[in-house]
Amino acid sequence: PLPRAAQILGSSVAVGATSMCQKAVMFLTGSVDPTFGLSEDYASVRSMSKTYDAVLFTYSLGSDADTLKVKKLACENRGVFYPVPDNADLGGIMSAYIKYFAYGQEMCSASFLSYTSATGGQTLLAGCMAAYDRTGPNPDLLGVTCMDTNLLTDVGQWNATAGWPFFVCTASDMTKQCRQVNLMECHRQKVRLAYSKESVCDMTADQRQYASVSASFVCPCTDPTCRDDPTFTDEKGYFCDTWVGDDCKAAAASWGYSDAGLKEVQEKCKRSCGLCDWSSGACPGNSSVECPMIPVAPECRACLGRTSGVDIEQNQMACPPGAPRNIAPTDLPPSDAAAPVLPQLGLLALMIATAAAA
Repeated sequence: PLPRAAQILGSSVAVGATSMCQKAVMFLTGSVDPTFGLSEDYASVRSMSKTYDAVLFTYSLGSDADTLKVKKLACENRGVFYPVPDNADLGGIMSAYIKYFAYGQEMCSASFLSYTSATGGQTLLAGCMAAYDRTGPNPDLLGVTCMDTNLLTDVGQWNATAGWPFFVCTASDMTKQCRQVNLMECHRQKVRLAYSKESVCDMTADQRQYASVSASFVCPCTDPTCRDDPTFTDEKGYFCDTWVGDDCKAAAASWGYSDAGLKEVQEKCKRSCGLCDWSSGACPGNSSVECPMIPVAPECRACLGRTSGVDIEQNQMACPPGAPRNIAPTDLPPSDAAAPVLPQLGLLALMIATAAAA
């Protein structure tokens, strides 16, 4: 199933319609194929994880499950190993993967969701924001609060106004914007420990360095003042956040960027490229800083650069009619057709790979 997962990831990226900020493979098994275990088997999975920036979460089901191979797969691919006891709440355990991504990124702008009311059948539109506990050096996600815009105005009437297409486009920009996941082994070990001591990894020097972390241990952090230039588009028309999960230092040959163009990406997109400086030790300070104020953009990103996927109404992203200008590239760069991985906009892409018990 893991080679098939790689094929699905590759196809999803190539099509450009799938959310591609962070990618995760969830591998559940009661027993691993006995022929799996050669060094080249693990190397193949590591290559998939690196190529598609996919985190591997593994789950061994039941008290008799194979744990050694399943744990090694997770530990070698920046993931978390979950030993699942008999009769455990599998759904609850699997949903814990979101803690990994919540721990490594901070949401400072709203996300919007269009849905149909279960009672009246009318279309509702919710705006949601994450809430954090900032009493420690690293912000800790408390939860998400949402409010229906229908409490302020009738969406059915609103979408008939001239300004509705602009709102849809800008709300989609905010919702689809990628955020870099800033995690090192210290953070991953804390996430693993939060589930079980059995999940803590000890296969690499970095993992062994933090093998004894506690819940109160303070990990290093990145410079909070290190940010992307939100107005920058690279020489192919992509915004900074489309580089999340991609190697900003090795894209020239794959995607046809010039050396100068790639250097500009590294300078303008430090946060998305994962190039922000880390503290030399524990994150300094006794509390984390509040999110910066993010003004609503006066123009939709689909009018200014390349965007992919669909908007909050499930329509293809496009510059809305009546926009003051549309300078977005309309041509497909020639190198994109052959590129193994393209920078993409979107939210978390989740895949599940299963293996039947022998």
